[in-house]
Amino acid sequence: MKNISGSSENGFAVRIPLEMIQLTKKDGQVWPIAFDWPDLNGIPMRVNIDKIISVTPLAEQKSGTVGDRYECEIGGRIEHIYYTKLTPRKWFKIMSVSEQEYKDYYKLPGEGG
Repeated sequence: MKNISGSSENGFAVRIPLEMIQLTKKDGQVWPIAFDWPDLNGIPMRVNIDKIISVTPLAEQKSGTVGDRYECEIGGRIEHIYYTKLTPRKWFKIMSVSEQEYKDYYKLPGEGG
């Protein structure tokens, strides 16, 4: 399976949207259960969240995103996943990438490559 860790050592990171299986409580609180992540061949595999350690409210000034950061235990490792509370509500993971991958991912329409 590809690494799902999101530490950004080189300063370049992208948001990877997740298809999340979640539990929604009566009070509207959401809890992630599992998500699909590509293996080394690019085939989606189900990743189960073993334990939620903490939930921290976050607001990103750069993108204007308001939501929560979930610190989770997945396969014995600590991972962070994010949930945006603004419409459309989305789950995502932040991945460290090279400078070129960053430029390719956030290429503007009409930019050559």
